[in-house]
Amino acid sequence: MDKIRLIGRDARLTIVSWMFYAFAFGINDVLFNLYLLEAGYGEDFLGFFLSISMFLVGGLAIFAGIVADRYSRKKILLVSNTIIFIGFFIQYSTLTPIYLLLSQLLYGIGYGFNGVCWQPYTTSVTSEEERVHVFSVRFALFLVASLLGSLVGGFLPSLFSSLGLAINLLSAYRLSLWMALIPIGLGVLAIIPMKTDKIVKKRRFGFSNVIHRRFIGKYALAWTISGLGAGMFVHFFNVFFSLAFAADAVTIGIIFAINTLVMALGNFTSPAIVDRFGKLGTIIWFQIFSLPFLFLLSWSPVLYIGVIGFVSRALFINIAWPVMEVFYMEGLEPEEQATAMGVINTGDALGRAIGLNIAGMMLASGFLRAPYFLAGILYAVSIIFFIVFFGGKSEDSENRTGVIKDG
Repeated sequence: MDKIRLIGRDARLTIVSWMFYAFAFGINDVLFNLYLLEAGYGEDFLGFFLSISMFLVGGLAIFAGIVADRYSRKKILLVSNTIIFIGFFIQYSTLTPIYLLLSQLLYGIGYGFNGVCWQPYTTSVTSEEERVHVFSVRFALFLVASLLGSLVGGFLPSLFSSLGLAINLLSAYRLSLWMALIPIGLGVLAIIPMKTDKIVKKRRFGFSNVIHRRFIGKYALAWTISGLGAGMFVHFFNVFFSLAFAADAVTIGIIFAINTLVMALGNFTSPAIVDRFGKLGTIIWFQIFSLPFLFLLSWSPVLYIGVIGFVSRALFINIAWPVMEVFYMEGLEPEEQATAMGVINTGDALGRAIGLNIAGMMLASGFLRAPYFLAGILYAVSIIFFIVFFGGKSEDSENRTGVIKDG
């Protein structure tokens, strides 16, 4: 708690902005897929639709990283998050396929730049002593806000219906999703007072600023494999609980809220876990701990077993998640961080896009549990690569993984 009190103003503002977005995405995660299914779209279309932005993020991320290593990351965050707001406004306001496509394109453009700027910007406004705490606390509070969003998202449709504001379930979903636009807008406003970071004007476009290429390549390979696995199930949890166990929006919202609460409690303990096991030990072991519960999800015959697998997997994998971000950022020089984020975001986004399409076709064909089993195998492969690449490093050298300068 003493270290948390030392967190600076700009780092606090990143936490506030993340919390607003988390609340909005908590509503979105519970309702949006159900909204499209209620409108008559199939699971295969849903997988394709969600993959559009991921393909675009994959195509843009490296370019976005190169740009972000040369211009103000704060200003890029402001513009990209405004684009995301516009994309969601369109997405929640129309069911016309061409406009839905446009909304995903805007989201992909916004997230392509957003995703490469947050971590480098946060690293630039934090000291080494507070950094793990900032990343962990921010993610934990992100999860708390997501929890509240999940609860609100689960109850809003029935509220609008009972008040007579919605004529059917589809319009109840739409009104509920419109409510998510308010915190998204507040998240944009929270960026405005942040300190503007240094602008590097003289550096040419290209990869001359990238020093730790071998480190980036190894990390990106492991990250891409896990991204392929994540794409096969992470975006379909609400569809899975709805189709496999006939859970309604209220039940799904409660499940998501319980899951998020447990993850948040885990993330608040993450700095203490790092103090005991080190960054690499935390990353490797807690990813391994998550695997049995992912396979449990692929088998779960009844709802409560599925919820146990869902919550337990998320707890362990998300204790490791913020530590992985710190490990990656601290292995890089400041002038290459955004470009390096672009590389792993490219692999992650393209992997997720492919996984989304595969899982969408599986769900449409009635194979509800197969994506979880395949994802478990992919996660296991990713962990093995991470152990092979980085597991032999000592705690003293773990942040110097990329000291070999590849020309």
